[in-house]
Amino acid sequence: MPAQTPAVTESEILEWCGAYLRDKLKLSGAAVDKDAEFASLGLDSAESVFLVAAIEDWLGLELSSDTAVEHATPAKLSRFVADKLALKS
Repeated sequence: MPAQTPAVTESEILEWCGAYLRDKLKLSGAAVDKDAEFASLGLDSAESVFLVAAIEDWLGLELSSDTAVEHATPAKLSRFVADKLALKS
């Protein structure tokens, strides 16, 4: 029987995205604006592909390489990923 992935909430995905962005973009401060466009935070197109790949690895999802462009803020991306996870289970 395959192991089940524990449920991950939208807020946990948002928190993960914020930590990822702070680390990869060397952002200072306690929080990343959840409604800021990735481009305004300094995420370029190549790094957005790496962000999506990291989410895929973390959650075992298959996402389009355009996912971070189509859902261009941490909040929108987190909501989209949470919805994909819900469909998967």
